[in-house]
Amino acid sequence: MTIKKTEPMDSTITERETPSRNLSKGEATRRRILDAARKVFSEHPYHAASVRMVGKAGGFDHPIIHYYFPKKAGLFEAVIEELVVEFRDFMASWFDELDTFSPSRGLSVFIERLIHFHLKNKDLFRTIMQNTAHVENFDQFPASAQYRVFHDSVMRTFRDKIHHHAPDEEVSKFVYSFTVLATNYLGASSTYARFLGLEDENDTYWEWVKETIHYLFLPRMERIIFDFRNDEDDAGA
Repeated sequence: MTIKKTEPMDSTITERETPSRNLSKGEATRRRILDAARKVFSEHPYHAASVRMVGKAGGFDHPIIHYYFPKKAGLFEAVIEELVVEFRDFMASWFDELDTFSPSRGLSVFIERLIHFHLKNKDLFRTIMQNTAHVENFDQFPASAQYRVFHDSVMRTFRDKIHHHAPDEEVSKFVYSFTVLATNYLGASSTYARFLGLEDENDTYWEWVKETIHYLFLPRMERIIFDFRNDEDDAGA
């Protein structure tokens, strides 16, 4: 497989780019609210976060938040929807040229791209981690539909971008298991780094993440790509 050269691992956080167009006063205020809410929801689970915390994080009185988002649930849903859209926009490019690589190298490059995305967009996986463990009734949880969109988009992109003959059940097990483990290692990086006796989010930790995920999932990836194709070839012989 050949692939575009990936940038070196970098633990520097890059601020999310804001639209270059001029915003009206109302749009700018809504943008500030969402930025503050992203920070709060990435640091606190939904049930513990409050509108007052968002106001404090953004440096404005919390009543103004109610003008744009009358309920905390609506604000949370807006944040998750925005994060999922950003993730989907980036994810499609992560698979570029992977089909020209060996499964081992392709998986390694994909993991590197996922880590790079997280280092520049930490809100997504941290917010998912903050809330997944605290949800008792998922169907009634705000933004539950967006959580499904997040997982389904990974599944759909994998099916579209990776040539294979595996049944949907096999692909589903692989994609969901990969997504859950990656979300844990990225969204709770501070915790896992401490377990390993490492400094939070240094290059050693990210290399460990890449190597561990690669070690665990490469055999399944190769089975999805090769074994089922060979089964079909044998059946048609």
